[in-house]
Amino acid sequence: MEKKDLTKEDVLHLGELANLKLTDDEVEKITIKLSETLKYVENLHELDTKSISPTNEVTNQKDVFFEDGIACERMLTQDEALANAKEKRNKYFVVKRINIQ
Repeated sequence: MEKKDLTKEDVLHLGELANLKLTDDEVEKITIKLSETLKYVENLHELDTKSISPTNEVTNQKDVFFEDGIACERMLTQDEALANAKEKRNKYFVVKRINIQ
């Protein structure tokens, strides 16, 4: 793979794809930092990984499923759950509206 230096135009393009408005100063800093990161990651190509099997996880955790039914012995009543609510109405939590634009 041919090594290519990251350009300011590349960073501007990435910024557009991420819908970021970057200042000239930010573009300069990001170009330097991303270039350093890419050069560091390129070092991984020098490692001999032929004897290493591919993996998509490293923790060996397995899925845990509960039997159908109640997951805990004690559940809160509705009044207990609402006891410390800052604001409630008709036995429901009241929260600020989320505006999606």
